Amino acid sequence: MVVVMMRLMASLVACALTVISGSAFASDITKVRFGAYETHTRIVIESETPLDSRAFTLAEPVSRLVVSFDQAGWDVPELPNRQGEGDGLVGRFQFDGQAGAPRLVFALTAPSTIDHHFSLDPDGGGYRTVVDLIPVGSSTFQQVSGFPAETTNMAQFLVENAVVSAAPPACEAVRVVIDPGHGGRDPGALARFGGGDEADVNLAAGLELRDLLNATGRYEVIMTRDRDVFVDLYDRVEIAREAEADLFISLHADSAGSSSTPEGATVYSMNHRAVDRARSRAISQGDWVDSNRPEEVSRILVEMSLTNKESQSERFADALRSEVGRVNPLFRNTPMRANFAVLIDAEVPAVLFEMGFLTNRNDARRLNSATDRRRLMQSAAAAIDAHFAHCQGGEGERYIAQNAASASSTR
Repeated sequence: MVVVMMRLMASLVACALTVISGSAFASDITKVRFGAYETHTRIVIESETPLDSRAFTLAEPVSRLVVSFDQAGWDVPELPNRQGEGDGLVGRFQFDGQAGAPRLVFALTAPSTIDHHFSLDPDGGGYRTVVDLIPVGSSTFQQVSGFPAETTNMAQFLVENAVVSAAPPACEAVRVVIDPGHGGRDPGALARFGGGDEADVNLAAGLELRDLLNATGRYEVIMTRDRDVFVDLYDRVEIAREAEADLFISLHADSAGSSSTPEGATVYSMNHRAVDRARSRAISQGDWVDSNRPEEVSRILVEMSLTNKESQSERFADALRSEVGRVNPLFRNTPMRANFAVLIDAEVPAVLFEMGFLTNRNDARRLNSATDRRRLMQSAAAAIDAHFAHCQGGEGERYIAQNAASASSTR
């Protein structure tokens, strides 16, 4: 915890700050849209009523724009997970309603500064908060980023403004926890076409993955179970926490009830409800409480850990889905998020891997075939290798270059 705190203090910066005033009452954000032009990128945030907002940039540890609000909720049906893709100078963005001040955080694709920040009344839609970004040089960007002169309460600033990027996956003594779902008195999904029930399939796959990872000599592998026993869901999470694991992968086989049509694998990371549960669990357990620092700082450390976990979990989920798709059908070839109990730890990056449907004849055959199951676990091992590639001198991170598209009209 001391190391985390030192990293936090070493990496935090604040901003060139702009402020506009609106309603004193809470309002839901209903839409976030973008316009990418040759000279600038415009962000338009629509809401039910006017919003009090502040906009500022962060130069470290990565380039971000933050728009924070005195009060705001989220009601964007097309973005139920509170995150999406931007355009032009803006990459991914997400809404955080649990911080000291609700905020939208936008990853910047290039050094940028705020050119305009203003509000507009409705014109066929909602009230609008508008931020115009213009590209600047790196030195200029660094100069306009910094603690505001009037900031005197560091703890308050951390709670309201600190935005933490995900660190690369750890490299020293990389620990991977493999969690074969169900077991013992809980068989999981029942076999329909012969072969083992879900608990048996999960265990066989987990042992296969364990052996593949051990053979590389690069990982310390921990099993939540290595035989047919029942392990409570929260005990599985605790095993990963106590091990200070760098990755947690829970293996399952799906069921579609009476239907035999659904086929293929699905990879889940945690959704915003799971994030809320992880936050509450971390605070209630008291692991983040330290009498020698303000409560606000403890809360921002929880947010820091959750931000890192979300990013790493989604990054690994993408890698796993990509590798599995090479050898196995995918039921959902898109990022999937869920509120599964085994995903709710605040620290350990985690995914739940539904390897296929026992209610589908083709999936059941593959999951009960030692050859096909090994091929599937080889793809999982390849995804783990890709996730920790920088530890072996690989690139470790993938960057997607996006060209700024011209927008017809965004205001």
